[in-house]
Amino acid sequence: MTRNFSGSVRLVSLSLFLFLLLIPSASLLHAQEVPRYDIFGGYAYRWFDAPSIGYPGHSNLSGFNIDATGYIFMKLGVTIDASGDYGSQLQVYNFMFGPQYTLRRDRSKFYVHGLFGKAQNRVDIPQPTRSHFESVGKSYGGGGGFDYDYSDRWSIRVFQADFIHSNTFGTAQNDVRVSTGVVYHFGHLGHKRKL
Repeated sequence: MTRNFSGSVRLVSLSLFLFLLLIPSASLLHAQEVPRYDIFGGYAYRWFDAPSIGYPGHSNLSGFNIDATGYIFMKLGVTIDASGDYGSQLQVYNFMFGPQYTLRRDRSKFYVHGLFGKAQNRVDIPQPTRSHFESVGKSYGGGGGFDYDYSDRWSIRVFQADFIHSNTFGTAQNDVRVSTGVVYHFGHLGHKRKL
């Protein structure tokens, strides 16, 4: 248990270090116009660490992932992320936020982010006095993804992959979440290139 937790801390620390290393390149941008806000919604798959709360094996959960990103600079923004994943007698929710760094190309973008917030896990096991057990705890994680621009307003999120560490029911869970869906862009930041 301690080994998994310290490994998770090292992974998040390395991700944040790489993120901070990339920030200075934001000043090297060419003048261009990019969306100020991105709104994402789509399907999420989660490989949930169910043995940590007494299940015999890991659980494959399906659900949703939504997030909103507001850009402070062309490459640097803040993301608010929410997800809900469901399986047999399990409901897993995360509500997190954190910095996001984006590398834009002609019709696509790659991004990485670090997320911090809360997890809420619910186990539906009927008992004489209650219908379920629920626990709320801290969560953090990180990951990234790739978006392909379909038009000026819409992109397809080809994939987003995140490692999520949470602490509920008095124990730690280390999960992997993969998402896909659509992104809507609005507002603008920067200036159009002069021809």
